[in-house]
Amino acid sequence: MAITATTEGRNLHLTVEGIDDPYVIRPLPGNAGMQITDTYLRGATGQADQEEITAALCMALDGAAKTDEGWVPIPEDDRVNSTRIGDELSIGETEDVSMAAFFWQTILSDAGVNLYLSSGGGVEGHTKAMWALVTRLGLSPLLTSPSSALEDLIQLLGSTPSTSSPAGGRKPGKQPQDRLPKRKNAPAV
Repeated sequence: MAITATTEGRNLHLTVEGIDDPYVIRPLPGNAGMQITDTYLRGATGQADQEEITAALCMALDGAAKTDEGWVPIPEDDRVNSTRIGDELSIGETEDVSMAAFFWQTILSDAGVNLYLSSGGGVEGHTKAMWALVTRLGLSPLLTSPSSALEDLIQLLGSTPSTSSPAGGRKPGKQPQDRLPKRKNAPAV
């Protein structure tokens, strides 16, 4: 199965091999994109339930409506892409179209879609695009091995220390002194 992504105007067109019409993904407003990104990252660390993640993916595919509580998926009857993928695609193809739509709605935009799809989609594509996303958002330090990725992400999302300085510009604690080169012991005479 091959999925190709093209941008036409402001829309992402995802064409699945064997399906005549592309899936047309319209851009979300920036605040809705930030909300689905946050929800998905919380879900990746076990801090959001499946219903929240599903709602975020529905918004990525079909759009969102603003309410007093934030952004929500558009009504089910208006979800053209979600309905089509459920009727036309396999589970694997559904995942690839949904995740391509999600990464496109994030700060990664076209680069996220291309990274996901060029890595073959699925687990490998998700891993690479997710790393690009958390790195781009400044959530991930340089990691030494991919196996520690989720653990480090959980720790980072759980408590991110403030890097701002208190009023006056000085941080509490001992301030650095002028740096002098180390003295070598003088040879005994």
